[in-house]
Amino acid sequence: MDREKSIALLNRAVGDELQAVHQYMYFHFHLGDQGFDPLAKLFKRTAIMEMGHVELLAERILFLNGDVEMIPAGAVEKIQDPEAILAKAMAMEDESAKGYNSAAVECGANADAASK
Repeated sequence: MDREKSIALLNRAVGDELQAVHQYMYFHFHLGDQGFDPLAKLFKRTAIMEMGHVELLAERILFLNGDVEMIPAGAVEKIQDPEAILAKAMAMEDESAKGYNSAAVECGANADAASK
């Protein structure tokens, strides 16, 4: 197993998760401000779940003797329209599933079944 390759894949996932945390909290703030409290709370809970994913990824990176790169994959998109927020959130989750499936294949090819 190439540890560096696994660590790089895991850090890429950390960046994606951090970007999601920031985006979902942005949605939480703006939906709450617009009076959409149930949706705002949902995005806050989702952001907290994403933080849990970061923690799991970080634990695996540290187990592999790597360093956790706490760098979001991208900037927060300034979307404030509720319908556009929901569309963006759905697209993010679809992309996340594709990314994790691709990373699982790469980890398998790298003989790192535990990181899958």
